[in-house]
Amino acid sequence: MFQSVCVRYALFLLLIASASNTMGAESIAPRITAQGFDISLAQEGMLGDFGPVRVRFEVPDRIAELYIKERSYDVDLAITPDMAHFPLFGLKTQVRQLTDVTLNFQNYINEKLESTGDYTIELRVIDRKGNSASASLQVRVIDSSTTVGQSDNGAVTTNPFRFVRTGSSPVIGAEQFGITWRTIESDSVTIELKQQNNGAQKLIELSASDFDEITTIKALEEKTSSGNDTSTLQLATAGDKASGTVFVVVNQNGHYVLKVTRSATSVSPRGTTVTLVGEYKH
Repeated sequence: MFQSVCVRYALFLLLIASASNTMGAESIAPRITAQGFDISLAQEGMLGDFGPVRVRFEVPDRIAELYIKERSYDVDLAITPDMAHFPLFGLKTQVRQLTDVTLNFQNYINEKLESTGDYTIELRVIDRKGNSASASLQVRVIDSSTTVGQSDNGAVTTNPFRFVRTGSSPVIGAEQFGITWRTIESDSVTIELKQQNNGAQKLIELSASDFDEITTIKALEEKTSSGNDTSTLQLATAGDKASGTVFVVVNQNGHYVLKVTRSATSVSPRGTTVTLVGEYKH
């Protein structure tokens, strides 16, 4: 009898402790991140021919509301019953209850932004516990007579990049440039960088000094027109071996020169992860 009471008392204490831990557990706030670009900078593209613009929403406590607002356009992708909204962002259905979703704004920009100019797309996500995150996506639509990325004085703009690939999964962060890679040698984790299908039109390897010398749009275009398209580029990535590699990419009429400043590899249950970090001019 006494033993039975002790067991019941121990179970009671265990339930109290479990409930206390549950009540005290902190929820993780939602996070909005741009894929392959700096969300604080305006993304440029041609009218009716804008390239991919992907934004990821990470919501551990599940999506309750996800708002997209741009001028008079205002939709909650978590609950809207109107299926016409979903293809505008690369979706097939509502995003309610999801913990991770990436929206591609390419179709929205090409269909809804019918004239050149600067636009702001407001993003806001709320989880089931009321936590929220907000961001603004700046879009600059230009006509075909304007060079993408050109500033008033003709100088290039410099931004950071970070490419990550695990196993055979897609390369995260490389969408803007239309490139991908595959691993062709395991010891040094050598990758073969190449033009993605329906992606980059040119891939040109340059010398390390070329990156610093390219300071204007004209200089970048001259390097693009004079260089030989290599189609593929091999980089040993383990132990930071790819650091200093410089190459040019032409994608969606945008000219980019990229410099790798760090390369790293790691092993996971899903395969080898390769990370390339650097900066690009456009």
